[in-house]
Amino acid sequence: MANLGYFNNDIKEYKITEMRPRRPLKNFLWNEQFILILDHFGFGESFRYITPEERRFVVNDGDAGRVIYIKDRESGEFYDANRNYLNKPFEKYECNVGIGYQQIVSEYKGVEVKFTLTVPTEGFAELWKIEVKNNTDKLKKIDLVPYCRPAVNVTSHLAYGRADYNTDLDGLYFLHDAYNIIHNYVSVFMKATLTPDSYDISDINFKGVYNSPSDPVALYNDELSNKGSAFDPNYCGAMQFKLDLAANEEKTVYIALGMATDLEDAKKSCDIYLKPGFFEESIAKVKSDADKMDGLYLLNSPDEYINTMVNIWLKRQISLGKTWGRVYNKGFRDIMQDTAGLSAFDGKFAREKIMVCLATQRPNGNPMRSFAPIDRDPYYDGAVWTPEAVLAYLNETGDLTVLDEDVPYFECDEHGTVFEHMYRGLRFLLDNRGEHNMVLWGGGDWNDSINNAGNQLKGESAWLSIATVKAVKEFCRICEIMGGKDDLIAKLLEERAVLKEAILKHAFEGDQFIYGINDWGEKVGSHESYQGKTYLNAQTWAVLAEMLDEEGLNKIMQTVEDKLKCDFGYVQCAPAYSESDLHIGRMAYFIPGGYENGSVYNHGVAFKIAADCLLGKADTAYESLMMMRYDNPKNANSGVEPYVITNMYFGPQEKYRPGFSFYAWFTGAAVWVYRDITEFILGVKGEYTGLQINPCLPSCWDNVFVSRVYRNARYNITYKRTGSYKLMVDGKEIDGNIAPIFPEGTEHTVVCEF
Repeated sequence: MANLGYFNNDIKEYKITEMRPRRPLKNFLWNEQFILILDHFGFGESFRYITPEERRFVVNDGDAGRVIYIKDRESGEFYDANRNYLNKPFEKYECNVGIGYQQIVSEYKGVEVKFTLTVPTEGFAELWKIEVKNNTDKLKKIDLVPYCRPAVNVTSHLAYGRADYNTDLDGLYFLHDAYNIIHNYVSVFMKATLTPDSYDISDINFKGVYNSPSDPVALYNDELSNKGSAFDPNYCGAMQFKLDLAANEEKTVYIALGMATDLEDAKKSCDIYLKPGFFEESIAKVKSDADKMDGLYLLNSPDEYINTMVNIWLKRQISLGKTWGRVYNKGFRDIMQDTAGLSAFDGKFAREKIMVCLATQRPNGNPMRSFAPIDRDPYYDGAVWTPEAVLAYLNETGDLTVLDEDVPYFECDEHGTVFEHMYRGLRFLLDNRGEHNMVLWGGGDWNDSINNAGNQLKGESAWLSIATVKAVKEFCRICEIMGGKDDLIAKLLEERAVLKEAILKHAFEGDQFIYGINDWGEKVGSHESYQGKTYLNAQTWAVLAEMLDEEGLNKIMQTVEDKLKCDFGYVQCAPAYSESDLHIGRMAYFIPGGYENGSVYNHGVAFKIAADCLLGKADTAYESLMMMRYDNPKNANSGVEPYVITNMYFGPQEKYRPGFSFYAWFTGAAVWVYRDITEFILGVKGEYTGLQINPCLPSCWDNVFVSRVYRNARYNITYKRTGSYKLMVDGKEIDGNIAPIFPEGTEHTVVCEF
């Protein structure tokens, strides 16, 4: 297994100690409006959405985004402390990934540099803290030169651009005041708490026309050029600070790098961001909020890694998703799924996100696939995710008022309640059926990449039909909670039965469900198929939707074990498409083993873990979870960050890098894995009438303890393996598996025998 570093749960950090892992390890720092994307060197982009279509970057060069140069003024030697382009023999290197911050620490020839980054809880800027310490017993004359590549040119017309040191700001000021642009954030600022001794504005002067970032020409001189620039394709922000450090002395410089509407706006922002203590207060606020959230569900199991992920890091990854979706787009399906998990530890925010998503639902009931940027492609699956998210919110909070909340439909004057939005979404699915009476495929379903199987509105998705069966059941449960909806429930259950019958008649092959029937009448994911004969999600969702009796469901899940399992999870389909197929779409053009075309797509694996638990297969579920992890010994150097769940691993049919994770963070797998562990394996799940405790613990787990806040009361749950189920609450046996709702602020002892 690759030795990347280690967790320090006492301070909620992961310490990366490997300077050059298989791929750069990512982290994200954000507030509700602004996001900073970092690798373990501190490189990456930062931006905000101005409109659903327009992002305004502060830094958009991930290859040379932020560099901290150190120069010994006596010897003339210089190097970059955070990137180490020249592979100098550092005495120390580590990157501390924390909650709301990232710190890169290095030491070379006795000079220790700590480069810490954060994002304020409000505003559009990234904040830097640079600490330079002389760890020797001799005087060190050091030049500290922080450098970045700000995103100045917001249009392609370079003639709008100009930049220089601004004495009124006492910092670098970049302006691109363009004609007829859609926003007024025309400037970028870079200001430090110290006045620099010299500066550079352009890479022409700093890096040089032909030099690389590892060897900038400016550092061969005593000072930077002190020249402004205009009409420049490559602005930079570089400031020189001459630091004389006595033995064991340390000096600190803070920097604010952000966007502004004009110079006055930049000055006001810097006054806030560079106020003494503001940097530390920003991190403390994020950590305090995270501590409160983390304390709502605490696990102590024999698996320390699972404890760490449940108690800290999965919540962090879900929190990114609930605000930023998949970062480069905010999708209806994505945020609704994250909201279903978010409800357990932030009901207020979950409610807000439900409203945000439903406001992007078309009047016909079909939501937009993505609303930042707007994606008008006719994906048809959006509405199946709404009932689950709303039901999770109701179960967690008991707040029925959400159902009467008025929400507009997308791009029209029409409004409807949350309940009406849900019902209209179900009607879209139930009323748009094909020749085989299954739900039409449209431009795609969960599997975005089967995007040409239903565009003629003939193709039918078996998976989407199964998901609709599940969504109708969830909606009917909401109707039961509301009361007075018996006629509507009866009508929907009748329609559900008809749909279920159609699926069983046209999409069930005895040991598996097909994925669908395309516009040409060809089965997809069938024994009859030339490629892609078996699909994972059609089987797992058949379990989630209770499509068969227990014997039948176990049979199709055995097909999953027999045909889709590999050393690092379960592939999305097998065999992968090795020949392009226009009747499928882009999935059949992907490399075999890439994305939905036969990769271990962890979102799908997370559905599989839930299905295993519903069938009582505790050890199989846990084994599936173990294979997904970064520390799977059969996939020892996958490249994945240990503190997140990755989107996918290349499947075994990928010839060159099977098992490789080329990026993580952006995935619905995070919330589903969290739910797999907390709701399905541990079995602790909010229901409208109380807290359900119905475990499916692996045989290797004994001495398990969960502390869970539900409706603002704390339930301390101990599990005992006895072979028969019994639930004791405060010393009294409870009928069934639901612990009662208690007054806010109270604490209760629960013993679950199983």
